Amino acid sequence: MHMALEKRQTSFAMLIGLLLLLVLTACGNTASSSTASPSTTTSTPPTATQAVGAPATASEKALLPLITLVGQPTAKLVAGHHTFEVDGKLKNGDTRQHDIYVQATLLDASGAIVGSSAFFTVDNVPGGATANFAIPGTTMQPTWTSVQVKVVRLSENLGSSGGD
Repeated sequence: MHMALEKRQTSFAMLIGLLLLLVLTACGNTASSSTASPSTTTSTPPTATQAVGAPATASEKALLPLITLVGQPTAKLVAGHHTFEVDGKLKNGDTRQHDIYVQATLLDASGAIVGSSAFFTVDNVPGGATANFAIPGTTMQPTWTSVQVKVVRLSENLGSSGGD
């Protein structure tokens, strides 16, 4: 009886993850990230939190190319066969501090999505600084062949707006 309840809870969690994946895929974010050479990290690391996704504005889109991945992100299972974490670094190439929203996707050998995360915020990344991130997500299977991380939007200090 207890195992049946656990199976139902796991199935429900997978269904929610799949629905989230479909919704995020339907959003069709076109922002991309690239690899940059490593640089100095901040002395007080920014915090990362799960964020609600919203489309990037024109001022955000202009700044997105300034945010780059440092090295290749790595993914690992953290709980059972359905919860993963993607670890990596990003660099804020702008001169102003931003909250940076990222999303992780796991792909199989054919390029099909087998896992995804919600938009995740790396808070208060100073201009010119490098920040670590650890993005949680869910996967439909315990194996994958590649990891993608996209910068999907920014907030704080956009255009003439102030903030932190």
